[in-house]
Amino acid sequence: MLTGLPSFLLLACLGGGLCCPALAEDLPLTPIPELLATPRVEAAKRPAIKVRGTISLIGEGLASPAKNPASLASFCLEENETGIWVSVSTALREGVWQGNREIFLTLHEGMEIEMEGVLDAGAFAPIFLPARLSVIGEKPLPPAKAVSLFRLMSGAADVQRVVVMGVVQSFVEENDSRWLVKVETGLGHFLARLPRTPAFDPARLLDAEVKMTGLAAVSRNWRSEFVCPRLIISHEQDVEILRIPPPDAFAALKLPLSALDAYSPKGRPRHRRRIEGTLTYYVPGSFLFLQEGNCAVRVESSSPLVLTPGDRVEATGFIDTRRNVAGLSGALIRRTGTAVAPAAVPINMSEISGIFALMKAGRTARLPGCDGLLVSVRGKLLSLQGPAADGLQRLELDCGDAITTAFLKGPTGALLPGSQLQASGIATLQYAPGGQTANFTEPLRLDLLLRDVSDIKVLSAPSWWTTTRIWSALLGVLALAAVILTWAVLLRRTVARQTRLLAQEMRGRRDAAVEFQAALRERSRLAANLHDTVLQTMTGIGYQIEACEAESLPEAERPANYLETARRMVQRGQEDLRNSVWALRALPLNERDFADAVRRVARQISAGHPVEILVERPAALPPLADFIAGNLLLIVQEATHNALKHAKPTKVRISLSSMDSGQRFRLTVHDDGRGFLPGSQPGIEEGHFGLEGMRERAERLDGTLKITSDPGTGTSLTVEVPLRPFDHDLAEPAGSA
Repeated sequence: MLTGLPSFLLLACLGGGLCCPALAEDLPLTPIPELLATPRVEAAKRPAIKVRGTISLIGEGLASPAKNPASLASFCLEENETGIWVSVSTALREGVWQGNREIFLTLHEGMEIEMEGVLDAGAFAPIFLPARLSVIGEKPLPPAKAVSLFRLMSGAADVQRVVVMGVVQSFVEENDSRWLVKVETGLGHFLARLPRTPAFDPARLLDAEVKMTGLAAVSRNWRSEFVCPRLIISHEQDVEILRIPPPDAFAALKLPLSALDAYSPKGRPRHRRRIEGTLTYYVPGSFLFLQEGNCAVRVESSSPLVLTPGDRVEATGFIDTRRNVAGLSGALIRRTGTAVAPAAVPINMSEISGIFALMKAGRTARLPGCDGLLVSVRGKLLSLQGPAADGLQRLELDCGDAITTAFLKGPTGALLPGSQLQASGIATLQYAPGGQTANFTEPLRLDLLLRDVSDIKVLSAPSWWTTTRIWSALLGVLALAAVILTWAVLLRRTVARQTRLLAQEMRGRRDAAVEFQAALRERSRLAANLHDTVLQTMTGIGYQIEACEAESLPEAERPANYLETARRMVQRGQEDLRNSVWALRALPLNERDFADAVRRVARQISAGHPVEILVERPAALPPLADFIAGNLLLIVQEATHNALKHAKPTKVRISLSSMDSGQRFRLTVHDDGRGFLPGSQPGIEEGHFGLEGMRERAERLDGTLKITSDPGTGTSLTVEVPLRPFDHDLAEPAGSA
């Protein structure tokens, strides 16, 4: 089942581990080209292998002048003009290396070695992690070979020593010891890593045509995918200048802006070209825009020269076509004078589309494209965002036919969404993806680079009724309507509940009023009956006794006898009966003032008794309905009778007052009699109904009755009843039938 696998993979399947596999003593040698052809998924399994080859390049850590074990990095092992990277640092970090690490510090280029270890997937191509190493001797490396630009530009020449030619177009500081150089071949560019030595001075190499010998590598992304080729160069002799650059960079051929990348029988030039124009936009140390008439060019330059819009600027650099229109990169710039800054050209996306259609049809348009031109647009500010990580703030403008994003570094001032703005800046067009048309890539979007806040002009303030406010107001109205609806429902329920309670209370008080009127009529009837029957009969009996007594004996001889006793008893019964008739009938409910009615009752009760009855009242009392006043008078009458009958007081105080702003009425009857112990007074069981009757009358009026007493200190009776606005409507005249 395993016969189809390479020998090293067979050994890996039999005994290889992931980190530090057990290495067999008789591992066969595996050719380096065979290792490089291993699929990534298989290399990631780390099969055990043995390789032999010659060191073609020492990595930066191992080649350091101050070699030490902490700087161990990597080196390249070559066999048959094919190489593989050996990662020393990974082998040490993951415990693959099993020998003395100091041996790596003795390695140098041209040394032939044999190693055992494991294969690893690496960051792009497979790499080798050593476990054991032995030095065989010295072996000269074969000369590097010229490689086709196809193999170089496609990444197929990775880990091979190659010779390639091109023009140096830019220098970048990769770190303290290395330059990263862009070299244009005419069919694409590669990056070369050069030591930072005087021989590799940028002034000496920029715009020079060179032949470079080095180890091919790749620039990759974080998905281990090829981006562009690299060339690692370690020695000064590996770079040969075939054509020195002009001593004056500004001696390069000068072209008008509109002809920067025009047709040439020799093809696009790789050397510097020079242009001149008026500065419209500038980011020192990064890029600038030059404009001449209706044509503008973006120039990338690391120069820190101080310039201002309106300056005439000359730039010399290399043609850059990465942005659909030609620009300059790696440029040197200088100021040549001043000029009137060009005016911003009013434009919109519809006009740009019209220009595109005209030029695509071979006709002349007023603007041959507008990339990089100073233009102005009008639109409504939709949003203001930022600043972002790049320090730019973004203004989204609705220009009617399209959305334009204006980029500004710095404060924007007090701008409100909804404002009508005029924005002036450098036009940057976004195009349709390439490959959809042979000519004239269609512009899809216009954005602007603003120079400062003065490029923004507010044409009109936003309407207060923004979309957000409209929605907020609508939501507020809906919320208010919901609250009102909820409140109305709750209010309706509350009103219904209160109405039911009020109706119930009104029925109760109406019943009390009706009951009082009925009781009053019944009392009047009883009083009349008693007066016309029993009282008249007793009066007649008294007359008969007196006549009998007068006729039986002469006046001088009338002794005390039983007839006298009977006469006195009849008189006493007549007096009690008259009092009862008065109590039943003579309720003074027709007085205009309740206090006067109480005083009248008090005078009637206290007649013939050695007791002082005082009636106390405030300056103003609320008017009482007849059924309330009548019930309270009956309570006063009963309470006062009880005090005179049982307490033997010398003074009785009757107090009248209103409470809660006239919504409640209080009646207090206090005597200074002998008092009693609450709970010990006779009740209904003993035939005494006075206290219970008073309590029932108070409850009929939805009131309360409270009695406090203590032997030797007197007694207080307090009644509190509510007053209702409708009480007078429920009451009936006392004498009504």
